[in-house]
Amino acid sequence: MSFARVLGERDVPLFSLHSVSKGFYGECGHRGGYLEVRNPPRLRGVDVDLCAILYKQASVSLCPNVLGQALTYLMVDPPEKGSAPYDLFVAEREGILADLHAKATMIREAFREMRGVECFGRVGALYLFPRLALPPGKNDFDYCMALLEETGLCTVNGTGFGQREGTQHLRIAFLPPKELLQEVLPAWVAFHNTYVGRG
Repeated sequence: MSFARVLGERDVPLFSLHSVSKGFYGECGHRGGYLEVRNPPRLRGVDVDLCAILYKQASVSLCPNVLGQALTYLMVDPPEKGSAPYDLFVAEREGILADLHAKATMIREAFREMRGVECFGRVGALYLFPRLALPPGKNDFDYCMALLEETGLCTVNGTGFGQREGTQHLRIAFLPPKELLQEVLPAWVAFHNTYVGRG
């Protein structure tokens, strides 16, 4: 259920953002999205509408590409049930989502073979953010660099994502093909267990 539906007719400001680039429409390659403002707050001391300011700011800095606009349109107004393209749309959407879920599950299973790795919550977006228990004196940046140098696998350390002080994380996308994941995950497991054993 959406926040907008929960809000209903109540006069409470609600700002909603959605991006195709972080969903199955864009799969991290296409750019497009929207900002919706319901019940915008009144600005004190000025006779200007907040939405007018937002539109003005957006028109200066945004230049959406045609494909991004088309994907955003498709995201908010998919083919109508019973129309000719509807069945194909649903089949492709369900196929993409099932494939993404399967790949995320493969990576989570590999985490279970890695000492001191925990991955909480359900699968979402296009990334997993496992927590790492690393040897003393090592941090997630050291880990990600060593992983890249020794296996060629590129991940992003958790520092850039506002992680809690004293914790170590990384971010990994689950977009690569299943065959590639099957090939590289054993190398990651072997690297990890050796790395934490060095401490």
